[in-house]
Amino acid sequence: MRFLWCILLLAACSGPEVQYHSIAMNDSIASNSQAVELIIPYRDSLELTMNTVLVQNPKTLTRGIPECTLGNLIADLLLERAQIELTDSLIPDMCLINIGGLRVDLPEGGITVGKVFELMPFENELDVLELSPEKMQEMLDYLREKGGQPLSGMNLTITKNGYDCTINDEPLDANRTYYVVTSDYLADGGDKMYFFQVPVQRIQTGIKIRDAIIDYFRILGLTDQELISGIDRRLVIE
Repeated sequence: MRFLWCILLLAACSGPEVQYHSIAMNDSIASNSQAVELIIPYRDSLELTMNTVLVQNPKTLTRGIPECTLGNLIADLLLERAQIELTDSLIPDMCLINIGGLRVDLPEGGITVGKVFELMPFENELDVLELSPEKMQEMLDYLREKGGQPLSGMNLTITKNGYDCTINDEPLDANRTYYVVTSDYLADGGDKMYFFQVPVQRIQTGIKIRDAIIDYFRILGLTDQELISGIDRRLVIE
């Protein structure tokens, strides 16, 4: 039996010699008409979906820190979505995301599905973290170091001597935990948000952030509303 296995293995290894050569990917390669015909229906369907206008935007929404119109809009809608999803179990207090996760500004005019994919090309999902008082303090220190990040539900003034912070119009309570909405990427410590890594508890909603944005924009469009966002001094660095 061992001899037979050796013969089979030698036979398997003694096939014809394989040779390789490079093919330059340029215009010299002729298109395959059958492949093109196969792809066309899917390509047309995808283009139709991506070019669908969700909502009208009366003014360009831009990215920046410590506060920006685009960051305020996205943080607000994500907090609202999480509050709706979790209303039977808990009410999230605030939202914190990162400006680096918003990849483009939103231009004036019709905002398409494709533009939302440009804004949020990642497959990140919404998580809700219960943070201890110590981790909340680390969050404030992080915001000072970074010069701000998009947030909602919190009003924060960073001074040379400390912080003036309210959450839901109430002074920050150093003796209680808070529920913070964020992305799963940041919840894992992305963008050096290490204070998220050891929460009291972590709730995974399974909702893609991009889908939450598309849903919000679509609802506004269907109800003949426009995108509206402004600077309200929710985060000030003195």
